[in-house]
Amino acid sequence: MAGFDIKVTPTVTAGAYSAGDIVGGLLTFTVGADKHVLLNDIVFTIKPAITPALTIHLFDADPTSTTKTDNAAYSLNAADAFKLIDSLAVSATVTDHGTPNSYAIRGINKIFRPVGGAFYGLLVDGTGVTFVATTDLQIRVSGTDGV
Repeated sequence: MAGFDIKVTPTVTAGAYSAGDIVGGLLTFTVGADKHVLLNDIVFTIKPAITPALTIHLFDADPTSTTKTDNAAYSLNAADAFKLIDSLAVSATVTDHGTPNSYAIRGINKIFRPVGGAFYGLLVDGTGVTFVATTDLQIRVSGTDGV
C-alpha cells in the first residue's frame, strides 16, 4: 500500500457561474495502477475571499455521457449513473484565511476501484459564485492506494 496526495488546479471561468453549474470541467485524479483506493480527504482552496456552496460528484470512471464543460449546467446522464461513487457537500467546512478560503472534507473513508488508475470529479456550484482569475481554485485529494 502507498499513499497518494494529488493536487489539481482546474481552469475556472474568470467571471460568474450560475447555481448548478460545473466549476472547472472534469477533474482527473490519477492514482496509478488499476487497484482499490481509500479516499480520506479532499481540500479545496479558493484564492478570493468567497464562500460558495459546493458539491463534488466523484466517479470511478470518466462519465463519458454526461456534460463536463466548465460553466455548463450539471445533469448526470443515466448512462453514467453506476460510475458515481458519491456526492459530497463541501460548503459547511469553510476556513477563512483572510483573502483565501479553504474547505475540507475529512475522514471520508470511501473504498472504491477506479477504472484505469484514475478517478474523476465534477464540482458543482450551488450559489452563483464569481471567480476573479482562471487559477483561483485548487483541489487536493489524499488517501491510500492498493487497499
